[in-house]
Amino acid sequence: MQHRHTRLALALLAAGIAGTAAAQNAPASQQQLERITITGSSIKRVESETALPVTVMTRDQIEKTGATNVEDILRRIGANTAMQSDTTQGAGYAQSFANLRGLGPNSTLVLLNGRRLANFAFGSIGGNSSVDLNSIPFAAIDRIEVLRDGASAVYGTDAVGGVINFITRKDYDKGAITLKYGEPEKHIGGKEKSASIAFGMGGLKTDGYNLLLTGNVKKQTKVSALDQKWYLRGIEEIPGSDPPTSGRSFPGRLVDFNITPGAYANAGANFSPCDPNFNTIQTLAATTPNGTPIKRCRFIYPAMQENLPDTDKADAFGRFTLDTGGDSQVFLEASYARSKGIGRTAAVPIDSTAGHVKADGTYPSFAFPISSKYFPRDLLLSLGYTPADFDTLGGGFTEIAMRSVPVGPRTNNTLNEQTRVVVGATGMLQGWDYDAGLAVSQAKGSLDYYNYLHEGRFLTELASGVINPFGPQDEAGLAALNRARMEGPMRRSKSTTYALDAKASKELMSMAGGPMMLAVGTDLRKEKADDHAVNPDYELGLHIGGEGTVPKTVASRTIYALFSELSMPFAKGWEATVKARYDHYSDFGSTFNPGVTLRFQPSKQVLLRASAGTGFRAPTLWDVNSPTAFTNTANSLVDPNCPAGHANDPRCETQFNVRLSSDTSLKPEKSRQYSVGAVFEPVRDLSIALDYWHIQKKDQIGTIGGDAIMSDPTLYQRYNARIHRLTSGFISYIETPVENLGDLKTNGIDVDVKASWPLGEMGRLGASFTGSYINAWKQQNGKGTPFVSYEGTAGDGAGVQPVPKWQHTFGLDWNLGNWNVTLENVFIKGWTESAGLVEANVGPSVEHKVKDSSRWNMAVGWKPIPTLALRVGARNLLDQDPPFTAVSSYGSHVTGYAGSFVDPRGRFWYMTASYQFK
Repeated sequence: MQHRHTRLALALLAAGIAGTAAAQNAPASQQQLERITITGSSIKRVESETALPVTVMTRDQIEKTGATNVEDILRRIGANTAMQSDTTQGAGYAQSFANLRGLGPNSTLVLLNGRRLANFAFGSIGGNSSVDLNSIPFAAIDRIEVLRDGASAVYGTDAVGGVINFITRKDYDKGAITLKYGEPEKHIGGKEKSASIAFGMGGLKTDGYNLLLTGNVKKQTKVSALDQKWYLRGIEEIPGSDPPTSGRSFPGRLVDFNITPGAYANAGANFSPCDPNFNTIQTLAATTPNGTPIKRCRFIYPAMQENLPDTDKADAFGRFTLDTGGDSQVFLEASYARSKGIGRTAAVPIDSTAGHVKADGTYPSFAFPISSKYFPRDLLLSLGYTPADFDTLGGGFTEIAMRSVPVGPRTNNTLNEQTRVVVGATGMLQGWDYDAGLAVSQAKGSLDYYNYLHEGRFLTELASGVINPFGPQDEAGLAALNRARMEGPMRRSKSTTYALDAKASKELMSMAGGPMMLAVGTDLRKEKADDHAVNPDYELGLHIGGEGTVPKTVASRTIYALFSELSMPFAKGWEATVKARYDHYSDFGSTFNPGVTLRFQPSKQVLLRASAGTGFRAPTLWDVNSPTAFTNTANSLVDPNCPAGHANDPRCETQFNVRLSSDTSLKPEKSRQYSVGAVFEPVRDLSIALDYWHIQKKDQIGTIGGDAIMSDPTLYQRYNARIHRLTSGFISYIETPVENLGDLKTNGIDVDVKASWPLGEMGRLGASFTGSYINAWKQQNGKGTPFVSYEGTAGDGAGVQPVPKWQHTFGLDWNLGNWNVTLENVFIKGWTESAGLVEANVGPSVEHKVKDSSRWNMAVGWKPIPTLALRVGARNLLDQDPPFTAVSSYGSHVTGYAGSFVDPRGRFWYMTASYQFK
């Protein structure tokens, strides 16, 4: 089968080459008109409205939104569902991924000027391996094209959900500097300062060359979750709920007694009370030996998190283009982007399940000596316990659980960089419109830890008895905690892509509807991953409460591809295009993906279009090559089979350990998709586009996540054998291997309306409305299993993120002389969180309907002189709080709202000044 596909691909290419001679004497048509390449096609053409649905955002539109980063722009694209982002909160690796059609970042292809960048440097088994949006040179963007259709027949892997192509300025000969400042009205932090510069010189037609240089810097300050306390809103919205809490609290708890000394008024001077800002007090039905209710603190962990982190970003872009004559050019393009973040989360959680998993599946005991002056002997005696009860572990020790609040919040310092160089040539040669380039791009990531604890050193210091798990530390305790710190460089990783591509298109012959055009091309690529720890104890997972083990992953693959595209306007108003691509991967074999589009324009007022094709996604280098690793579930979850007599034990409601394993026999995902649509222009300056899309994937690459297994009763029963337990009955870890899962099906409708009205002396008013409706989004959680529908829901708490049924952006743009006023509404339909996910996070086993999000933005622009543009605006003009969500992750680590959908800063005022100095 692979040989047959190879022959077919080669035949398409040979047909193009053979057709060249026949086309040499054909009349050149439309040669004088400028042709452009639209994302999703290899053929340069005059028509901008093709058979493929493409959303375009121009630089002017971007500037009017007041956006200062790519992520904020893409929130306005309805087809981009639930971005998976760690940029907008205080943990993780500060990355930001696009997510077209909700199929995951790995199914969205991100390009810069039509070419690939290196994927994010850090990876994991079953995790995301995509382009970090922070690596796009923001100041250089001229427009963004979002292809809302699969495009594997043109671009190869990852283009199942669609393609986002960032296109930079070209032939720019001006100079401009732009300054921006913004701050929330409530003065809670979250300030933004940015500056950008663009400089161009030379004209390709007049001077024979062009040089473009751009630069951008941005600084954002943090917003503390404690200042907003959105995580507490569930108490009112969900009857009977509690704040999101953890059994690993400070003051700490005696595990075998299930008691927090600080929960009792008579505990003593060494035992801190439960601070209501960071703790709730639970009173259990169970009692102590003398009948006193058992009390314990539960830690409100989001109170130590940040809804926005401190970040510093910078990017630079340069392009030199030289006209070599004969309609040909050579160019050198280079870019660099860096994003530095300081993310802070709750202090290290300490109990046995937070320690590393030993080879036998057990955990270390956090043993505290009962001889310590901090052991609550008098309190326990007053509650009816006897000295014989104290030695629960033997040898004079008992088990404790706590938070390292005296050490401070866990802090992740991340630095992500992307460097890219492209040298190429483009132009006309013997009737062929060609484009070729050699590109090298590399993403580098570094992770440094602060305020983490080393497991072995902490156990040693704890056993000495000088650390107080239940209250204030003296000098000896603080010194012991400092000796137990695990800080400094932890992980240094690189992702590198080398690519050589060449394509050419040409008119072959005249047809009834215009010239037949052919494109042929090739793509040679090498991908490398070097993801490794620089601290050996970090690699082994000896950082308490960290991300588990981080084994070294060093791998590479080579890919070569051949592709061709043939456009046939076979009758007046009709155009059919067939395309095909053959890819060969060194690590799993070959794949062949054809596609076809049909365009019919019976009049200037109506255009009908349709497309169909296949696609694929290759497994990531981590999915195939990584050693086994341990991590933990994203959310705190409930064990439905808690050992008898331990129904209230925090070890049954926690973040459970998860074991990830790769698979060298993984097959690529396959997809089939089609779309049908129409564009209507009933009157001048009014365009209405409707497109129906349908995507089906099979052999999905992924994991049945621990969050999904533990929160879905059906999955829990099906995959119960993957839950490994200790002899005590408590969960040791959950097995989540990466595998080829079942099918996924999704379909929906996109709407795109644009209008403009001349108002005479009152200027001109423009309007736009773009929206995306998801009719169905369902998948099989395992081969041969029933389909589970997720449209309009929160997903499964793991791999499937929220799938809003409807998203839209509505805008008005009024221009009057030197003045401009914009008004924008960004709307996201709320979704339903399952009873299992709600129970895991805030207590009650009930569904929760997340409210709709509707945000209005407004800005006023003024050009007092032709070279100066001023703008004042307000994002979230009506100061709407984001809807409450019980689930705490959603692609980031914020709690109480979905950080990947909305900005948390309330009404945000900003000012922009742009001066053209050339």
